Amino acid sequence: MLHTDPTPAPAREGLVMTTPPLRILILMSRTGGGHLASARALEAEFLRQNPQASVTIVDLLTDHISFPFSRLPRTYDTLVNRAPRLWRAMWSVTARPAVGGSSSALVRRMSRGKIERLIREAAPDLVVSVHPLVNDLVIPVLARLAPATPYVTVVTDLGGIHPLWLHPDNAAIYLPTAKAVETAMACGLPKHRLHAHGLPIRAEFAAAPPDRAEARRAFGLDPALPAVLVMGGGGGIGPIEAIVDAMAETLAGSGGAPPAQIVVIAGKNARLQARLADRPWPVPVVPLGFVERMSDLMHASDLLITKAGPGTIAEASVRGLPMLIYGFIPGQEAANVDHVVQAGAGLFEPDPARLAAEVSALLVTDRARLAAMAGKARALGRDRATQDIVASILADLPKA
Repeated sequence: MLHTDPTPAPAREGLVMTTPPLRILILMSRTGGGHLASARALEAEFLRQNPQASVTIVDLLTDHISFPFSRLPRTYDTLVNRAPRLWRAMWSVTARPAVGGSSSALVRRMSRGKIERLIREAAPDLVVSVHPLVNDLVIPVLARLAPATPYVTVVTDLGGIHPLWLHPDNAAIYLPTAKAVETAMACGLPKHRLHAHGLPIRAEFAAAPPDRAEARRAFGLDPALPAVLVMGGGGGIGPIEAIVDAMAETLAGSGGAPPAQIVVIAGKNARLQARLADRPWPVPVVPLGFVERMSDLMHASDLLITKAGPGTIAEASVRGLPMLIYGFIPGQEAANVDHVVQAGAGLFEPDPARLAAEVSALLVTDRARLAAMAGKARALGRDRATQDIVASILADLPKA
């Protein structure tokens, strides 16, 4: 039946037509902290550029697929830390289309009802993926339920682009580097759907940093002393204590006053933070838990000791912070090491004693090399990556 507005035409002239707010669904999973950090960075930027939008972040792999697959994300930290060879084998074997595709098809078939319910309840105008494992699960279901809804992927790996990121039915794929675009094209993706704006990072990194001395004071650091920042991700994992031990001993052995101070982010590892705080050190060591103002802390530092997490590397690059990388998650993070080392922005050294010797050399006897590395790191930085990604996505949305 055709319904018409009974209001006379002259009365309708004063009506203001409103457009419903844009509904955006961001799909991620808490396998590591990087995917959630990217999702939140995109959420904040979508709301900045479109304040009327409604943005929902969903952990698809935990909350919207069927048992027992929904339990697998909980095993991620254990696998990558205690069984890295097994994780590398899983990463490599799922890169084969026959394996990755069939595995995703099985999970999708068993989880179809949950995924359909999510799409119907969210009723999104736009779906954004920041995790490679969700694409094969959602794109076929979305194509059947809401074929006009754009689905885009924002890749949150810097170097190694797993094929599951590159679903052929993506409306667009946002990649971190030109090299990643070449990888996607080699996999058969058309160039017009590929965009290289960088990795999405927190908005604070697009702002000018404060005075370095003031930034150091804000974190309880000596404003006049060079600072080495040690990180192990949100979980405070890795050989952090061994690295701090070796660095403190080596820096103290240079003679005279301490040449540097060490600041350690323990994240949720409260035991590590407490142990570091309780020990006497030959050089200043400041252990911290979670840090909200990471941009300021990176600006306060002269050198970063970290594993090869893509978000950490992208943020350090924006702040021109040279990196010494001590480890990486096999498979997905291996190419991140190459991204840094080949650019001259840092070094890879897994041995704590040799890493400490490199730190001492850079801070005590070879400041020129440290400055050169800082310049190379800054050249990698994309401080407007998140803004550019979101602006591109919104510009490409079908107009009402």
